[in-house]
Amino acid sequence: MNKFIKGVSVGALAALLAAPAIAQESGATGAAASDDSGLADIVVTAQRRSENLQKAALSIVAITGEALAAQGVNNIDALARQTAGVEIQPSGGPYTTFTVRSVSNLSGNAFADPSIAVNVNGVYLATPTTFRGLFYDLDRVEVLKGPQGTLYGRNATGGAINLIAAKPKFDFGGTVGMAAGNYGHVDFNAALNLPLSPTVALRIAGQHAEHDGYMSLGTNDELLDAARASLLIQPSETFSILLWGDYAHEGGMGPGATLRKACSALGRAGTSCFVADPWTDVGDLPGSYTSAGIAPQSRTPYLNNDYYGAGINIDWQTAVGTFSLVGGYRKSDVRFNSTATSWQILEDQHPEQKSLELRLASPDNSRFGYVLGAYYLDTKIHARANGESGTGRNYSDQITNLSGWTGALFAQLSLGLTESLRLVGGARYTYEKKNSNSNRYRISAIGPDPVIPPGPTGPVQLSVIGSRDWNKVNWKAGFEFDVAPRSLLYANASTGFKAGGFYYGAPGSTTYEPEEVTSYVVGSKNRFLDNRLQFNLELFYLDYSNQQISFVKLVNGASILVTENAAKSNAYGADLDTQLLLTPNTRLNFQAQYLRSKYDNFTYLTLGAPPAARTSCIVSAGSPPNSAVNCSGQTTLRSPRWTLVGGIEQTIPLASGARIFGEANARYESKYQTDVSYLPEGIANATARVNLSVGYETADEVLSIRAYVDNLTDVTTITATNQSTAYQVNQAFAVRLLPPRTFGVRGQVKF
Repeated sequence: MNKFIKGVSVGALAALLAAPAIAQESGATGAAASDDSGLADIVVTAQRRSENLQKAALSIVAITGEALAAQGVNNIDALARQTAGVEIQPSGGPYTTFTVRSVSNLSGNAFADPSIAVNVNGVYLATPTTFRGLFYDLDRVEVLKGPQGTLYGRNATGGAINLIAAKPKFDFGGTVGMAAGNYGHVDFNAALNLPLSPTVALRIAGQHAEHDGYMSLGTNDELLDAARASLLIQPSETFSILLWGDYAHEGGMGPGATLRKACSALGRAGTSCFVADPWTDVGDLPGSYTSAGIAPQSRTPYLNNDYYGAGINIDWQTAVGTFSLVGGYRKSDVRFNSTATSWQILEDQHPEQKSLELRLASPDNSRFGYVLGAYYLDTKIHARANGESGTGRNYSDQITNLSGWTGALFAQLSLGLTESLRLVGGARYTYEKKNSNSNRYRISAIGPDPVIPPGPTGPVQLSVIGSRDWNKVNWKAGFEFDVAPRSLLYANASTGFKAGGFYYGAPGSTTYEPEEVTSYVVGSKNRFLDNRLQFNLELFYLDYSNQQISFVKLVNGASILVTENAAKSNAYGADLDTQLLLTPNTRLNFQAQYLRSKYDNFTYLTLGAPPAARTSCIVSAGSPPNSAVNCSGQTTLRSPRWTLVGGIEQTIPLASGARIFGEANARYESKYQTDVSYLPEGIANATARVNLSVGYETADEVLSIRAYVDNLTDVTTITATNQSTAYQVNQAFAVRLLPPRTFGVRGQVKF
């Protein structure tokens, strides 16, 4: 901690001294607006008001919709490759696990709450099975790193991701995009903008995306259809109403996995080895199951999911500021059969939510700035899930009924002491209540694809019935200092809060406590060399108490996804984001995150402890028959020490006014542990992935076409693993992989 504080002080002093010198040398003046010869500016709303990205005093990566489309990012899993320090990993079925700065929450059943707040047009998505079918016709995506307890509150102890859809415009036009590539890849998207009157405009957009599976069985495929309609009513420059709705259907086989074991168990040299070719799906490895006396895996996994959403955004500019109302409704019908965890899970889930937020933001450039607001969210979910216990030769039958609501009041203030120095502070009061009327049964059935009875059978095995509520005040305090016209220095301390919840556990052990964090950051944002060099750096230290960790363990002889608290954990590191316009036609970019994190105090009890001789945790007798697994001092899960993202973009202007362009980028991650057993098979090995593209754009920018190859070297990259529920007899880990080499052509026409 002392070393970190010294590092923060030195870094802040260096930024303070160097920034004005370089700014003066470059001749930078006045406004930070970009010009044709410099780096473009991006306007963001990350702090609930419109502002230049370089003036937002937090670590944020903003990616335009055009950049996402050019890179072929059409789902939330692919977003991680655009940023350093963000892990987005598929779980079973449509579940998604996010990790930012060591904070994550494995999503795998109806009790799951994400630690990263995902928002669409300002509407928070409360359930981690609702993030699909949204990555098309976007204006931009904002990735906020670190706790966002004041302005975002609920479930934002790791950060936030904002998806902002393109809004209707008052002129006729649109786009048509098409991509085709190997693995049967087809991606068709289109948007049409219709001005219905001088004050009313309509925008309609849609997407169809598909590709064959990367795994031998056909899993890790894609089949998605989505549509969105937006209506903008703007009777004056100071008042607007945006109404929008979206729908998506997701099909195909869904995510898949292969198996990995200790090499010695396979009679090979090394530490951890794939059982077969890495792209061999568990459904094509029956011998790895039958040899251990358990049933082989299903060969017919599927997704059959429908997502619905609607929202309203009202903005009214007045003399005291802008009043904003954001209302949203979302519903999903999720049905899937997945073996991505190496055992079969069937689920039929129906989450539903309603939310409303009212804000007042002070006028731009006010000496005294403020964002005041109130928030309300109501959620309910009904789910039936069946999970295989291979060794028990049966299935769980979980009938989960949850409901709850949360309300919050918040304020974030800034006071300009001088033209360049501002004090900032904020507070948020949150109340949250959760209710559960849930029971877990057991079905005597053997996979694959057992016949599930229409209703529960037999006695209740585990029961989670009750209500809990929590309340918390979070705060933020710091300063912002404009060192030079294009140089900002900031520092703040803040707190974050994530409510507790329920899980299926033994009697008396069915709840977990709230997660709390105190965050300290020092950052500097700069544009140098006549707005051609961007250098943004943030140093951070995070102190967590009761950090929530979700993992699968044996409870009363059954494998169950539980959430428990690590009493203490901490993380510190640095985020760097740089860009250089080397020439008017050559642009370099580089992002890096250095992260050191560990569990200071984390011990869990389980009937199925990892082998003491192979785990890096300490296994001892706990409360018999349970063993105690002490992972104190271990690096937190899904937390690579280094993440590096870099690229170069080169444009060649032609005499006709058209241009040829090329791009190369790479992403490197050091190794990290993905499973709470802390066995070698749970380590995702360090890899670097390289992507290349070359294209042509007409002088009027109407037509563009691009050829691409992603993962040029065809490296096999592990993104997630988990210990099999049958590990005691087959010693296997499930392994999920990023895509192999893919290539094709993308094109777009504007009109």
